[in-house]
Amino acid sequence: MSTEPTTSLESRILRAAATTTTDLPEFPDDKSDLPSDYEYDPDTMEEEEEEEIIDIDENDLLEYLDQQESPLTIAQRLFYHELNTVESQSHAREWSLQCLEPATMEALYSHGWAIVDGLLDLDTVKGARLEAEAMLAQGVFSSPSAAVTNKEEADPFRDTKARDDTIVWLDPTQNTSPHIAKILAFIHGPLHHDMAEMIRLHGSTEYQLAYYHPQNAQYEQHRDAFPVDDPSDQQQRRVTAIVYLNPVWASGDGGELKLLAPAEAHGVRLGADTIVPPLLGRVVLFMSGVVDHAVLQANKERFALTAWMR
Repeated sequence: MSTEPTTSLESRILRAAATTTTDLPEFPDDKSDLPSDYEYDPDTMEEEEEEEIIDIDENDLLEYLDQQESPLTIAQRLFYHELNTVESQSHAREWSLQCLEPATMEALYSHGWAIVDGLLDLDTVKGARLEAEAMLAQGVFSSPSAAVTNKEEADPFRDTKARDDTIVWLDPTQNTSPHIAKILAFIHGPLHHDMAEMIRLHGSTEYQLAYYHPQNAQYEQHRDAFPVDDPSDQQQRRVTAIVYLNPVWASGDGGELKLLAPAEAHGVRLGADTIVPPLLGRVVLFMSGVVDHAVLQANKERFALTAWMR
């Protein structure tokens, strides 16, 4: 694993703010050209100076942070070991993984994302879909702006207008839908175990069920967190896990997940974007502070259960 020192997210953001200001020239020594009634007292002016408030939106801030250092490189320092070396791969079978293959962890390390099919049995995901439809009929879903958690309210950068879905937050200790509860138990148990075995996780996990209506509902390009490598950070999400609950999904139904190619310096993206159909039971994993993604317009009802591990 890299031994480079970590830099706190706060430090990098403050550096971003500093670069947006311009140094003003010194006040001229020769004041003969100034109006006769102009009064200037350097001491008084310094006392009256106020701290400048700089507005910067989430995308601009992420672009600046990405120009400082690749978000994938930052996230790789959260792993306990480098996973793309010959030596590491030779010991892959010794990793204590309960549900994931070593190749999945290697992809998560090397590319920032991985796609896995077959982790959950079909009866469970089909039953979860029926339970999600029942919850929709009961009116428990609401717009993201009306269903924010305390943690989201503390995030001034989150744009709730960029999405058309409706959501419900899930609590594994209170969920009474047996099939959804089984998925939550899988995420909280074997999947979280494998993530924590390879990645420094330090906080809680959030669970959300999202519904996209079939009239072109979408979610614009965004990122789930800012890139961090500080093991003590408990605010930023580290791993995103999505479970899709969409049977008989076909080309033309829309609603695909678009994973954008990683960005390097000056906003240049390396490689092609990846389009992921939201197939029943499919699990998509990615590093929350690394992968820009979007949900394309849905032409069919679409359900997704997402967990964010800190």
